[in-house]
Amino acid sequence: MDLPDSASRVFCGRILSMVNTDDVNAIILAQKNMLDRFEKTNEMLLNFNNLSSARLQQMSERFLHHTRTLVEMKRDLDSIFRRIRTLKGKLARQHPEAFSRKCHAGFLLPSTSALSTQGRLLEGHLGA
Repeated sequence: MDLPDSASRVFCGRILSMVNTDDVNAIILAQKNMLDRFEKTNEMLLNFNNLSSARLQQMSERFLHHTRTLVEMKRDLDSIFRRIRTLKGKLARQHPEAFSRKCHAGFLLPSTSALSTQGRLLEGHLGA
């Protein structure tokens, strides 16, 4: 049962006869090579992303630890300076003649406003 050639079969046959099979095979080979390269590149990028993610996690934990350490150190220093100011006040009341000269005040401690400004700056940087 041979079907008579339809117009669509004739058209497709002529189109196929115009295509060079060597060119088509070369295009397919080039596409396979590009696919291999893209798959390798994609795998390398996935590995890089995984390593970067792990490193970011490690660094985030270290940063958080160091931030907490700095905040704790600031709190300790604030406490120390508060105690020093208290002791200085007690000594000034007990021995006013030793504290009568103005030059002693500047050598012992920075001013309270300077400490509070430094504290605000540190808190701003640490996000506390």
